[in-house]
Amino acid sequence: MLDLTTLVSLTAGSLMTGIAGWLSARAFSDARLLAEIGSTPMGELSEGLHEVRGTVKADNAYTAPMSERPCVGWRLLVEQQRRSNWEVVYEKREMIPFELDDDTGVVRVDASGAEMVLAKTTRVRNGVMPVPSAEWDALRERLGDPAVEPSTPFLRWREESIEPVDVLTAIGGILKDEETGGWRTSSENLLLSDRDDAEVVRQQRRRGQRHALWVLAGIAVLAFGVWSLISSLTPA
Repeated sequence: MLDLTTLVSLTAGSLMTGIAGWLSARAFSDARLLAEIGSTPMGELSEGLHEVRGTVKADNAYTAPMSERPCVGWRLLVEQQRRSNWEVVYEKREMIPFELDDDTGVVRVDASGAEMVLAKTTRVRNGVMPVPSAEWDALRERLGDPAVEPSTPFLRWREESIEPVDVLTAIGGILKDEETGGWRTSSENLLLSDRDDAEVVRQQRRRGQRHALWVLAGIAVLAFGVWSLISSLTPA
């Protein structure tokens, strides 16, 4: 029978290695795609993988929950510190379809499942929220019950938003929209960024390297678990 230390090591090592490996591979894949393909004017698009860059246009808008600014989409992460770890209190996002326009054409974007690489201060905001507070009560009323009830006096938050007239780069599959006859992005493997190509490539490579370090840590934990298992099965 496995002892608790061996079981935890095998489970944690496997999860760390698998998840971090997938995230690392995706980040390096995104970086490679960015380096290999150049931007295509929307007036020259065909079906397939493309990079396009244009101005956000939308008929409707959300209101971002923390900044209360009009936007076509937002993502919010609220966390509390428990011992040496950060625990997720809220992790929410809302997106409406919008268009990117580069004056040569228009692409319809469905960003509901897109990976967003946003960095500029107009689109990324950070802060600290006291609990209890009117700010916390208003956020809870809007978002519903949190994943966990806060047990610390302060929460940290990070909000990312895409606003009308933002200039964004979209990388992903481009398809013909059967309803409108125009172009739209595929809903799978879409990357949206407010940076230029070189900046995004560098950031994605750094992200891949960070995840790769977690892969090494996961392998070390897994190796310890395997060693413990072999030791427990070996006769004294």
